[in-house]
Amino acid sequence: MQNLQDNLADAPLIIQWCQTSSAAQLIRTAKWIYPSIEIVHLAGLILVFGSMLVLNLRIFGRVLRSTPVEEVARGLAPITIVGLLLQLLSGPLLFVTSAVRFYQSVPFLIKIVLLIAALTYHFSVHRPLAFRSTNVTGQLRRSATVSMLSWTGVVLAGLAIELLA
Repeated sequence: MQNLQDNLADAPLIIQWCQTSSAAQLIRTAKWIYPSIEIVHLAGLILVFGSMLVLNLRIFGRVLRSTPVEEVARGLAPITIVGLLLQLLSGPLLFVTSAVRFYQSVPFLIKIVLLIAALTYHFSVHRPLAFRSTNVTGQLRRSATVSMLSWTGVVLAGLAIELLA
């Protein structure tokens, strides 16, 4: 407990506020709230990563070969958005429960940087390419490769948070 107090005192005020907020205390103390939030976060991850995987596998010609890339991209877009919303709602709730630990976690910082990069790439490059592609090009395949590497990095960094804690 003393170590947490020492770390808390060294953390920026916003991190201290997150760690000691009533929401964080409620989530930490109630038996079912944290696991429920984590399930929502994982469901969001499955929707995002799964929709990215299906789209990129289509681009590489491994699934849904008879369906145009644009159609697959547009059909999966709502699933991706729902997954992102679930993660963006649940992620901060998970963060506040252990804000100091996450703030000091290198894998967490890497995950956030990779997440920002993956989202930026997805919405500025990959999604627009996929939405207007009537056929698969080298540019689209390269974009799919970057997309899969980005999202895989986010997932692996997220796993590393718990493994290295």
